[in-house]
Amino acid sequence: MGRRRFLQSIGVGAGAMLLHPGLRAAGAPLPPAARTLGRALQLAGECSLAWLDPQHEYFPWGGYEVAHDVGRWWNALPRLEAATGFVIPPPLEAAMLTNFWRLTKNEDGLLLNDPLIESLRGKKDRINLHNLREGLLAYAALVNHRHNAWARERGGVLVRTMAAGLLANGGLDTHKLKSLARIPLSPDKIQIQPADPNAWYDCTGSTGRALEALVVFHDVTGDAAAWALAGRLAEILDLNLLTEDGAVRPEIVAPGNIGHDHSYQGTLRGLLLYGLRSGNTRLVERVHATFRHGVLRTLVSESGWSPHDLGTLRFPNDDGDPLAESGSCSDAVQLGLWLGLNAGHVECLDDVERLIRTRLLPEQITDSEDPRQRGGWGVHREPHGRSSTFDVFASVLATLVDVQQAAVEVRGPATWVHFNLALETPSARVEEQRRDGTTSVRVTSSRGNELYVRIPGWAPRESVRVTVSGDPHPVQFAGTYLHLTGGNYRAGAPVEIAYDLPRRESIEVMPVSGKKYVLTWRGDEVVACTPPVAIWPAD
Repeated sequence: MGRRRFLQSIGVGAGAMLLHPGLRAAGAPLPPAARTLGRALQLAGECSLAWLDPQHEYFPWGGYEVAHDVGRWWNALPRLEAATGFVIPPPLEAAMLTNFWRLTKNEDGLLLNDPLIESLRGKKDRINLHNLREGLLAYAALVNHRHNAWARERGGVLVRTMAAGLLANGGLDTHKLKSLARIPLSPDKIQIQPADPNAWYDCTGSTGRALEALVVFHDVTGDAAAWALAGRLAEILDLNLLTEDGAVRPEIVAPGNIGHDHSYQGTLRGLLLYGLRSGNTRLVERVHATFRHGVLRTLVSESGWSPHDLGTLRFPNDDGDPLAESGSCSDAVQLGLWLGLNAGHVECLDDVERLIRTRLLPEQITDSEDPRQRGGWGVHREPHGRSSTFDVFASVLATLVDVQQAAVEVRGPATWVHFNLALETPSARVEEQRRDGTTSVRVTSSRGNELYVRIPGWAPRESVRVTVSGDPHPVQFAGTYLHLTGGNYRAGAPVEIAYDLPRRESIEVMPVSGKKYVLTWRGDEVVACTPPVAIWPAD
C-alpha cells in the first residue's frame, strides 16, 4: 500500500501532510510562579509539535533516533490531548501517522529506520531493540485514542515476533527476525547477549522495557498473546532482576555492563504494572522494595538527579560524571504514583511531589525563544542543568499527564486531592503560595460532600491550620489526608490549608568526580544550592 492509499484508508486527504502547521511563536520567559503542572504540559505539547520538521516530511528530526522519537510522540501526544484538551493539528497528525506506518512497514511489525526511505539514509537505519517498547506503545495509543484497526493488527504482529524469539534469560533470538536479512542490528544501548540463552543477561534495554508496553497493549486490545507473553517475561525478570532486599542487582551497575537507567526503571514500571493488573501482590511488593531501597537510594538522588548510564560510563561530562537525564527521574515519579495510588503505599506520593517540585518543573526549559527548546527536558552535561532532547521530554510529558489525571480523584461522594501542586481538574482546583517558611494551599472543589486533601508526611502536624470560606475549621485527619466532612463543606467553598516548611540542608556528591552540592531545602523544595546551578534560585 502506497502513501496515498494509506492516507485515504484512514480518512485523511493525501495532500494533508503538506500543509504547514503554523506553530505558535514562543512568548516571554515564564516566571517561576507560573510553573504549574498544566502550564508545563501545555509548553511540552507545543515543543513536541515544533520538533516535527517540515524539511524532513514532518519527522521529529535531530534527536536520538527518528524511529524511536516517532514512537515516543505517539505515546505522549494523544494522552495529552485526551487529558487536557490540547489540540494536535490534523495535518501534523496525518503526517505522523504516515511516518509511523512507513517505519513499521516490515515483516516483524518493528519500529525501525528503514533504509529504503530516502530521507532517513545515514540516520541509524538499523534494528534498534529499544523500540520494541516504543513501537508497541505507539500501536496501543492509536488503538486507545484513535480506534485504529490497522494498529491493532500490526501490534499483534509485533507481539508474535517477540513471543517467537523470547529466550529463557529474557533476551531475544534476533536470528528469527525476518527484517535482519536486509537491516543490521544496532548495538546501541544493548548489552551483547551471551551465547548461552540460559546465562544471566541484562535485557532491560530490549525486552525488559517492553513489558510495560505488552501490558498496555493488552489493556486496550484484550490481546491474549500479549498477556501471555507479559506473564512469561515478568517471571523471567522477577527471577533475574529483582533482589530480596530491593537493592539494584550488582550486575546491572557493574563496570562492564552496558546499562541504561531509563531502561532499568522502565523495566520496573512494566513489572509493577503487570503485578497490579494480575493481582500478584508479591511482585508488587518486590518492586516497592526496589523503588524504596534501589531506585531512591542508588539511581535517583533526593533532589532528582539521575544518571543516563549504568555500569559502563559511555557518556561522561567534563567532570567525568555520567550525563544527567530527566527521563529517569520521571520514571521514578511514575513508579511512585502507581505505588502510592494503586498499591497502598501512600508515602510514595511524597516522593512523587518532591521530584516534580524540585526537579521536573524547575528543569523544564521555559525561557527560550527556540520552539524546539521551550518546554523541553533532556540529557544534559551539567548535573543540575537543562536541555531539550525529544525522546526524553516525550517520556516526561507522558508521566506528567498521568500525574495530572490522577491528582484529583472522585470516590463516590468524596473528592480526594492527592497533591499540593498547583493544578486544575474538572473536580477541583489547587493553588499554592510559599513564603516565609510557610505554604498556603487553596483547594476549591466543584463538588460538595466530603473532601480529603493529602498533607505531606514531612509537614509538622502541629503547624497545620485550616479555614473554609475564611472561617477557622477544626483539623481532622484520616491517615495522611486532611478530612472535611459533608456537613461542613459545600461545593465551591475555598479551603485554605497552611503548614510550616521546615528548613534543612543536605549534601549530594557526584559519583565519579566527588563534586559536592550543598542544598538548602524548605519542605520538599530546594531553595538554594552551593555552588550555584541553573535550575534553582538563590535563597
